[in-house]
Amino acid sequence: MSRRVIAAAVLAVLAVLAGPAAAQTAIGPEKMLEQIQYLSGKDLKGRGLGTPELDQAAAFIAARFEAVGLLPGGEPGGSWYQEWVDPETRIRMRNVVGVLPGRAPELARETVVIGAHYDHLGMTGASKEFAGQVHPGADDNASGVAVLLEMASRLTLVANMERSVVFVAFTGEEAGRKGSRYYVQNEKRYPVSRTVGMINLDTVGRLGRNKLIVLNAGSAKEWADLLKEAGKKVGLEVAPSMQDLDSSDQKSFHEAGVPAVQLFTGPHLDYHRPTDTADKIDGKGLVKIATVTRAVAFYLANQPAPLTRTIAAAPGPVPAAPRSDRKVTIGVIPDFSYNEKGVRLGGTQPGGPAEAAGMTQGDIIIQAGTTSIEVLKDLSDVLKTKQPGDKLPVRFLRNGTEYRAMIDVREK
Repeated sequence: MSRRVIAAAVLAVLAVLAGPAAAQTAIGPEKMLEQIQYLSGKDLKGRGLGTPELDQAAAFIAARFEAVGLLPGGEPGGSWYQEWVDPETRIRMRNVVGVLPGRAPELARETVVIGAHYDHLGMTGASKEFAGQVHPGADDNASGVAVLLEMASRLTLVANMERSVVFVAFTGEEAGRKGSRYYVQNEKRYPVSRTVGMINLDTVGRLGRNKLIVLNAGSAKEWADLLKEAGKKVGLEVAPSMQDLDSSDQKSFHEAGVPAVQLFTGPHLDYHRPTDTADKIDGKGLVKIATVTRAVAFYLANQPAPLTRTIAAAPGPVPAAPRSDRKVTIGVIPDFSYNEKGVRLGGTQPGGPAEAAGMTQGDIIIQAGTTSIEVLKDLSDVLKTKQPGDKLPVRFLRNGTEYRAMIDVREK
């Protein structure tokens, strides 16, 4: 499908959403910010896996799904929960699933999935430095859950949804995508074999003046143009990333051959730290992202032709996705909107190893140790082999000139 055709289709979508129900469906930041404050508040203690507080968060999400008129999509018998005992941790786990049924007999059995993970790191965290402190996870990923709930609320007010829309709050993303992998492998009523596309909302709370990054935009030919056109209408610049990143729950859908993207407002120094708090969330940015998500979801639910997939399902069983075993850092913030060879830096951690070695925003790492760095995963794989105190020689480009640096690897 050409960009011109997609642009016309997005305009038609926006015209429908701006129709007689526009006053009811107008999106504002207040409810989303309130939900983020609750989910990231001290009472929920960071929503750690296997905690009563994570169960409280699940109950909160289920109550919101019910209040806005979704149908329960969990276990048979009217449950909102898809439940199982994780064989690795022996923890009882819950995805929260709500469904907006489609109205077209020939398309209603097909689905669009909108997802966000609701778990975080609890009181443990990812670093010994902050162990025992609450990790609020306001951006990661209370922000995504808030936009998910906004979508559940607003799309139920639009009568003409041809395909069914499934809203899923996934658990266990921080422990290796446990919730999304379970959904993909076990969902029977709305199986992924009939899912035309998936939108994952993960870490969408700090837009500010940044671009909206669309990770894994290469999983279907139309994603980039579709999201760019939707972004134009709200003055939001969209930056598709074509790299195949194993970054969040969309990867579980890729393993099943489903085109899926993650909407993402970019990395920051509060990631996985106690400082990821609700006061730093950009309410106006949430509105823009929710508006774009609604337009794209509506398009996917009503467009007769499915997306043009560029990925295929894995040929056999996919091994469990381990929690990242990288224990070290070099203090770089990647620029996820960069699609050329190497890893371009969006910034460096103040006082971190890369800054101490003289690296700065805009530098492009092209080699780490003896490994050529083509994409971000290459750099991550190198760091998984390192220990705190190791020295890592890197080659990088700055304004087209090659430089070398020796970086002191530190504990993450």
